[in-house]
Amino acid sequence: MKKLVHCLYAMLTVAALAGALAAQQPGRIQLTFNGLAQRAAEVSDVTLDGPMLQVGIRMLSAKEANDGNGQARRVLQQLQGVYVKSFRFGHRDDYSSRDLAAIHHQLDAPGWSRIMSVHSHRGCRTVDIYLMAAGKGVAGMVIIAAYPRELRVVNLVGPIDPAALSQLGGHFGIPSVNPRN
Repeated sequence: MKKLVHCLYAMLTVAALAGALAAQQPGRIQLTFNGLAQRAAEVSDVTLDGPMLQVGIRMLSAKEANDGNGQARRVLQQLQGVYVKSFRFGHRDDYSSRDLAAIHHQLDAPGWSRIMSVHSHRGCRTVDIYLMAAGKGVAGMVIIAAYPRELRVVNLVGPIDPAALSQLGGHFGIPSVNPRN
C-alpha cells in the first residue's frame, strides 16, 4: 500500500510539473474567457500541439498538394503549437473589452510587444498582433480579431516569421490578416 501511495504521489508530481512547464512555455498564453462561452451562440476551440500538430500538418499537406502551394505547411512545421479560441454571438455587443482583460494582462508581461493594430470604424473590426521576442527570434504570436458579433484569439507558439502570417490565414481557424481590407 505504501508503494502505491508513493507511486501515485510521484505520478501527480510529474503531472503537476508538466502542467507548470506547459504554462511557462515561451510564447504560450492561457486562452481563458470566464463566462464568455455561455453568452456565445457558437464556440470553436482548436488545440494543435505535439502529435496532433503533426496530424494537422499532414491534413494540410494533402489539401495543399491539390493547390500546389506548401508555404503554410512549411510555416507550421516550425511551430510547437497552434491554439485558437473563436466565439460567434447572436447580437452585437454580446461581449466587451472587459472579456479580454485576462488575455491583455498576459500580453502586458515582459517580452510581449504589439507589432500591429488595425481599427476599422466602418467595418467595426479590430485586429491586434503581438509577438514575444526570444533572443534574436520570435517565441510566439497572438492575434486578436474582434468584430461586432465575433471574437477570435489565436496563439502560435514557436519560431515564426511575422511576414509568413499571411500563409496561415484561413487554416485551422486562423483569420486572414490583410491591413488593406
